[in-house]
Amino acid sequence: MADQDHNAEVEPDRHLSLHQFVTYRMARVQAKLNAQAIAILGKHASLTLTQWRVLALIGTMGQTQSSEIARRSAMDKGLISRTTQALIAMGLIRSDQDDEDARVQHLRLTRKGRDLFRRILPHMTERQVQLRAALTPEENEILLVILDKLELAAEYRAG
Repeated sequence: MADQDHNAEVEPDRHLSLHQFVTYRMARVQAKLNAQAIAILGKHASLTLTQWRVLALIGTMGQTQSSEIARRSAMDKGLISRTTQALIAMGLIRSDQDDEDARVQHLRLTRKGRDLFRRILPHMTERQVQLRAALTPEENEILLVILDKLELAAEYRAG
């Protein structure tokens, strides 16, 4: 009997299809947005999407630390560390030790990094303009409110 129950198909809930799962829909949208960004980066720079995100955060903040990038981006600290090391090796960012705390590294763009950031930013900004143009101004405002609420809701960890 237990084997029959274990192998039995789960009866789908007719009221909630997979297409209605918020996480499923967001994952699909995110995959498409990532592919779009990767295509833009492939056309204008030899950067991965993660490298662009780290470069853009440093470019926007001026000077920062890996911990601040992790906080703002919700990226894994190990991924940020590997990415910053790659960007340093590419000559796009530099890391300077803090004068008072040797454990703290300040990250900033090099001249080469600033030039690349300035060259790619208009393309990525145009992408944002096009994405927002798919919605009315009211929908754009509502979307931001919804994303804020979902982000808060996602911080709850079910036990």
